[in-house]
Amino acid sequence: MSGGGNFVLDGGGGGDAGGAAALSPFPALQPAHPVIERLEDFFASPEFTGAIGDFLSKESTKFEVFDLSAEQPLEYYAVFNQYQSMIESAVEAFLQKEGITPKQLYDICETESASGNSYSCLDYMVACTEYDDFLRLIADFKSMQQWDLPTGEGGGLEDGGLEDG
Repeated sequence: MSGGGNFVLDGGGGGDAGGAAALSPFPALQPAHPVIERLEDFFASPEFTGAIGDFLSKESTKFEVFDLSAEQPLEYYAVFNQYQSMIESAVEAFLQKEGITPKQLYDICETESASGNSYSCLDYMVACTEYDDFLRLIADFKSMQQWDLPTGEGGGLEDGGLEDG
């Protein structure tokens, strides 16, 4: 099928069906640009995720439950600026290692976004450029914090899990 059809023609590959084509309801995924793949790996590294986790754990305590559409305290914007600096430093290190310019990375990201592919590395970068997205990141982090499993005596899974009645 060509154009914007809902099904992708799967060529089979010579199985018992004699290589007959099958229809798949899933669109064919385009492979990511190699720079995006390396950027995704960079943002998924333990060093980076640990730094983000530590930052959010420390700084999210300054945030109360808030309405994203309401005016926010200036202290929140100061935390946003710290996050922005941290992400920018990480991206600058990546650019230097890759030997590419910010404009080249921007063009690659634009192409990948236009293709409909979604990457967590792009989400991190958007959250450092858009204050509202940063506030959503903080809200999501705080929401996930309330779901941490309890630890210690009788509260965790270390004692064998659920009790039989």
